[in-house]
Amino acid sequence: MILYKKIEEKTFSILSELNIDAPNQIDVLKIAEYLGVDAKPATLDSSISGLFVIKEQKPYIRYNENEAPQRQKFTIAHELGHFVLHKDTPLFVDKNETVLYRNLDSTTGELLKEKEANSFAASLLMPKVFIEEEIKKIPAGTDPIIYLSDVFKVSTQAMNYRLNNLGYSFLGMF
Repeated sequence: MILYKKIEEKTFSILSELNIDAPNQIDVLKIAEYLGVDAKPATLDSSISGLFVIKEQKPYIRYNENEAPQRQKFTIAHELGHFVLHKDTPLFVDKNETVLYRNLDSTTGELLKEKEANSFAASLLMPKVFIEEEIKKIPAGTDPIIYLSDVFKVSTQAMNYRLNNLGYSFLGMF
């Protein structure tokens, strides 16, 4: 779990450098720009959510323009995870291009690099310290997963995974 602690530290450092101190300030496109990554929507096969490419030493992220905004946001954060964590260890190289992509297999986290990129995305979009603050604000009788998903502008599935990974259990809370 040391690696995941380092991922948490890295995402916290990025957010701090950008003076982001609230969930509504997390803008993955601005973060990509800050990191020097060209991130844009693209027409991709329905089985591909996004991809990360280094071409001529320049990093690019392309994400599926046909997916829901919450999915796009997570995909961009996931691909930024590949950029930050894996740019020097490509999955495969073809004609001087490094390509890392997010597809249906990525969501299961079967590959270590995919798990790491998912962890990076979750930590970037749903920072532990922000979650701790927002949990205190959940109105009585409100579903915490739905409430926090709305605050962080992520899917309920992403929030559920994040909360479980942080050790939170809301069973019996409402």
